[in-house]
Amino acid sequence: MNVKENFKLRKLFYENIFFFKMMKKTVNELEAIYLTLKDFYDEKLVLYEKIASISEFSKKHLCHNTFMTSLNQAVSVFKEITIDNVISLNIYENPSFCSTLLVFKNGILTPWLKLKFSSIENSGLGVFSSRSFKKNEFITCYLGEINQDPSEEEYTFKKINGKPVNSLSGLVEDYWFGHRIQHGSGNQDNVTITSGYVIKAKKDIEIGEELFLDYNRSIVCGECKVETDFYNQCLNKSMKCNLCGNKGLNVKKCNKCETFLICLQCYDKSQTTF
Repeated sequence: MNVKENFKLRKLFYENIFFFKMMKKTVNELEAIYLTLKDFYDEKLVLYEKIASISEFSKKHLCHNTFMTSLNQAVSVFKEITIDNVISLNIYENPSFCSTLLVFKNGILTPWLKLKFSSIENSGLGVFSSRSFKKNEFITCYLGEINQDPSEEEYTFKKINGKPVNSLSGLVEDYWFGHRIQHGSGNQDNVTITSGYVIKAKKDIEIGEELFLDYNRSIVCGECKVETDFYNQCLNKSMKCNLCGNKGLNVKKCNKCETFLICLQCYDKSQTTF
């Protein structure tokens, strides 16, 4: 084998490696749009400032076909609202209310997520998948505005307040539904949120499944008497909850003292009074 042939083989080898690496990093349509927008904004901006900018761009421009040079195509992310039976002038009070997040890319329109009444009774709206997602796949991003009010914590994640705000249409702005996902503890949660505001599938998710995210809000520990984090603890034998006394394998343990145990039912109840 001469030098020229050897060089061609080496070049082909490295090209194949690059190809397979790119295959492993395959992104879905909404993730491609998100990454394009994220890279568009000035590197000097901190991440939460970029997220706020992406949110504003999404609200003003992405609801219409927008040409993205890096993707070499027009894309859009928008919502459609349907109500089968109108019983209230407030659209969110109609039991049949449904808002669908749609993604247009590569000439294909894909229903992504649905916002409708949660399967949890009396808990308001929840988010359901309109397409299947594989474990660790990008689902959506937590969008919103920079929190200007320290007392507004209910919808705030890492300085971004995702609470809907009034839009020019008179409807509330739901962005990409990230802030609408209901809380779920233990084995109920099927999505997770990263420090980069990305919401990913924690397991394979089928069409029609409701999304649940463990909010993991800090609560007051009965032992430490301070507000702290609690983390999941799967036990080999049943242990008593320090609050209700019921035994169980799935509990949460205080991150500070590591002795105070709380069952998922008491933990969820504590979060509703947060």
